[in-house]
Amino acid sequence: MDKYYKPSGRFSLIFLFYFLLVSVIAFPILGLIYAYFIWYIPFIYINFFITIGFGFLIGFFISIIVIKKGKVRNPLLGFIIGLAGAFLALYFHWAIWIDLVINAGESYGSNRIGITVSNIQFLQVFSLIFRPDLVFEYINQVNGYGTWGIRGATVSGTFLWIIWAIEFIIVVAISGFLPYLEAKKPFSESNNSWYEEIILPPFNYIENQQQIIADVLAGNRDIFDLLNKNVDSEKDSHSVFTLYRSKSGKNYLSIDNKTSKIDNKGNIKFDSNQIVEYIAVNSELSKLLLDK
Repeated sequence: MDKYYKPSGRFSLIFLFYFLLVSVIAFPILGLIYAYFIWYIPFIYINFFITIGFGFLIGFFISIIVIKKGKVRNPLLGFIIGLAGAFLALYFHWAIWIDLVINAGESYGSNRIGITVSNIQFLQVFSLIFRPDLVFEYINQVNGYGTWGIRGATVSGTFLWIIWAIEFIIVVAISGFLPYLEAKKPFSESNNSWYEEIILPPFNYIENQQQIIADVLAGNRDIFDLLNKNVDSEKDSHSVFTLYRSKSGKNYLSIDNKTSKIDNKGNIKFDSNQIVEYIAVNSELSKLLLDK
C-alpha cells in the first residue's frame, strides 16, 4: 500500500452536465444576491467580507456538485473548473449590477454615506447577459464617473479599476482553490466512489509531529494509546484527526494541530498547522481511532 494517497487524475465527463447545471441555476442566483448586497451596503469593509463569501459559495457549489458528483479526481482540472465558475458567476453579477446602475433612482443619505434605490428589470438583464460587448461598454462608462465614494470622494478611474481587480482576484482565487482541494481527497478507483470522510473529536495537541508520522507509517498503535479527549477545543490547543475510510480496505488519515492564541481584543483564535495529509493507515489503527 502506498504511504500517501495520490489522486489518479481521472474524471468522468458527467462533470460537464453538473457544471452546466450550476451555471444556469446557482451562478445567476449568487450573482443576483451579490449584486444587491454590494449595491445596498455602502460599507467597503463589509463588502470585502461579502466578496469573500461570494467566492466561497461559488467554490462550495462547484466542489459539492461538480467535483463530488462529477467524480473529478484531477486537482488541476478542479482548479480550472473553479476558475471557469468564478468567471461565469462574476459575469452574471456584472450584468445584474450594470442593470441596477441603469435603473438607479433616488439617492438617500449624505455626501459621505448613502444609498441609491434601484431594482433590476429581468428582461433587460436577460438581454444584457447575451450582449457581453454592452456589459463591458457599460463597465467602462461606470468606471469613468463612478457610482460610490469614500470619505465624500467619488471613486473612479484607475483606483476603481484596482478595487475591481482586487475583487476579481479574491473571487477567482477562492473559487479555484476549494475545488482543487476537493479533487485531492481520497477516491476509491476500485469502488468508483469517494472515501467516507470522518472528522474525529478533538484530541490533545501533538508535540512530536515527526514521531506520530513515523508511528503511523510503522503501524505502531502505542502513539495512539497516548491520545486523549480531555481538551477544551474552544480554548485549548488541540489536534484534529480526519479519517478517510473505504470499503476497499485502504484508509487514509490527515492530522492538523490547532494552536490557541489570544488576539488584540482578547478573543481566542486558533492557528492551524497541518502535520500530515492523506497518510495511509492500517485497519487496526483506524479502528483504534474510531473506538477512542
